[in-house]
Amino acid sequence: MFLAITLALVAAPTDVPLTSCAWVRAENDGAGSGFVVDAEKRLLVTCRHVVADRKKVDVFLPWMRDGELVTDRREYLRNREQLRERGLLVIGTVLKSSDELDLALVELDSLPVGTKAVTFTARVPQPGDPLRIVGNRLDLDTVWNVTVGPLRTSGRLTEGYFWRGKKLALGAHTLIAQFPTEEGDSGGPVFDARGAVVGMDCALRRNCPLAAVVISADDVKRFVNAKDVPAKKQEPAPLADAIIRATVWVKPTATDVHIAGVLIEANLVLTCARGLTTSDRVGIAIPLRDGDRWVSERDAYRDPLALHLRGAWRTGTVLARDTTRDLALIQLDSGFEQMKPLTIAADVPNAGDALHTLSHPAGLEFAWVYASGSVRQRGRVALDAGEKAPRVAAFVCQLPAQAGSPGGPLVNAKGELVGVLSSREGAQLVGYSATTDEIRTFLDVALRDRPARSLAGLIARVEAVPRQQAVMLARTLAKRAEEHRAAGRFAEAKRDCDNALSLDPGCAEARWCRALMLEPELALAELDAAVEKAPFYRDTLVLRASLATAAKDYRKSRGDADRVLDVFPADADAREQLAHALLGLGDDAKAATALGDLVRANPLRMKSVAGVMLSHADALEQKFPDAPGIVAGWLVKALAGVEKGTRDPKSKAAVAELLKVASTAKNDAERLKLLRVGVKSLR
Repeated sequence: MFLAITLALVAAPTDVPLTSCAWVRAENDGAGSGFVVDAEKRLLVTCRHVVADRKKVDVFLPWMRDGELVTDRREYLRNREQLRERGLLVIGTVLKSSDELDLALVELDSLPVGTKAVTFTARVPQPGDPLRIVGNRLDLDTVWNVTVGPLRTSGRLTEGYFWRGKKLALGAHTLIAQFPTEEGDSGGPVFDARGAVVGMDCALRRNCPLAAVVISADDVKRFVNAKDVPAKKQEPAPLADAIIRATVWVKPTATDVHIAGVLIEANLVLTCARGLTTSDRVGIAIPLRDGDRWVSERDAYRDPLALHLRGAWRTGTVLARDTTRDLALIQLDSGFEQMKPLTIAADVPNAGDALHTLSHPAGLEFAWVYASGSVRQRGRVALDAGEKAPRVAAFVCQLPAQAGSPGGPLVNAKGELVGVLSSREGAQLVGYSATTDEIRTFLDVALRDRPARSLAGLIARVEAVPRQQAVMLARTLAKRAEEHRAAGRFAEAKRDCDNALSLDPGCAEARWCRALMLEPELALAELDAAVEKAPFYRDTLVLRASLATAAKDYRKSRGDADRVLDVFPADADAREQLAHALLGLGDDAKAATALGDLVRANPLRMKSVAGVMLSHADALEQKFPDAPGIVAGWLVKALAGVEKGTRDPKSKAAVAELLKVASTAKNDAERLKLLRVGVKSLR
């Protein structure tokens, strides 16, 4: 089945309804493509930016001479009069246009006999579907050029694109196709494998390789008032769908790099080494599903807490990292029932073999973006940075890959994993990956709880024994130390902490326990050492955030709270510390949002939220004793955040009623009194 789908990508139909296509020229303003949507009414659709601000445009239609299509651009331009006489060059009147959709509707003076309108698709396009466009890019000597490529993703275009100071297609429903289109292709019809139009080419995201923006058929139909045929549910392309179901987003809150990863077992993610540290804790997101489509718009993934509440978030630990091979392995605390791991291929691909991948490319407002390509060659390549970086067996791939969006799976035609996109920077349409054999070697070394399959794996296990024993013993001592501390046996607790740290200086549990027995200033120093020398430990960061707030080091407190929330977005303690830090920094608006997120994460923390609101109200009242409006304004702002965040209907109704009652107060003093009483009742 996977092989059949792969062949379909390259065996898309050779015939397209060319008589429906057009070459549109707004002389001195622009030129592009278009297609007939109603032959009886002589209506053509193209891009709004192609017609510019013209009321009239020239429209060329395909010219057959001696039974053969004329494709030479110059022939059309120097035979204008002959073509006008034959009805192959006609005047088009622009009836209407839309900046929001970048569409223009043009009425033609005439159409050649036998011209038929395009047929719009009644199927929902899916990633991996083969597509083709008929266009007239300006840098080629030919017209009626056919460009082929798969659908990469679809969704709402949240950023639009600029044309002459205007932003076009903002919010339009679009497809992203793997087309190397250029200026002049705009307005061209995009056909599916059945010859039906799925959309209209309109732009190119130049910061993302091979990412052509296509206005969806649905938007085109609505614009031209075409008869709407209910879309048929289409089964997803098995290969692309299988890749999506195995691909995750590692550290989605990071802004410098957009790392993908692939499930190779229910709780194991294979990815690149960039931005990861062994033993670190990371947050991981999976793709969301909305009806019959995968949600690819990045905006849907900007709120980790919302992802957590939808079951689309997990926490993992980096088990191993190999910069030479640019690989890392993450173990999840728990798996995803809705995801399905990929099997590692037994055979290593050769030059020319097909490849398929998924990544979260920069320069595009979408994630989980599909692409297809092939193996250019196999060889020894340096994947790590630096002139002296060791070379490893690697694939050199023909793919729209980016160094800023690595970690995505490379899959063969059978749907098997053969590689992982490296973060090495490449030339245009060049990507890199350690070979399948290198991946197997890496995993044999990394998964030390399993029998070794190679000499390298055996050596790694033997060398790891002393370190593993020291770490295990240190944690045992740290656990006993905490039991002593909780019981008030501080001398015994300190002794066990010291012994634990002598065995493992990076034992975060021991440093946390020792900090609890120190004065605040010394405790902060101890926690600073823990953060510097030990792996990520949630309790260390939350405690340091609390002590930093008490010491009025609000930036440190905010940084620690954010670090915890990047991994555990529903951590109520960290959210409360974040609110305190934001209030200390004077950012009341963000603090109000943080309080709303706190009750969203844990509805049982309403009492704590009310306490934070009243505490800050007291501080403001001392600072502004004669300005009750300032204090009341804070409480209103905080309550609005809580109303927005709370998931409990009764709490939401209570807060809404309180805000309503407070709005009827005669003056600020009365409003403040009502608000204080109401907030206390929330406790």
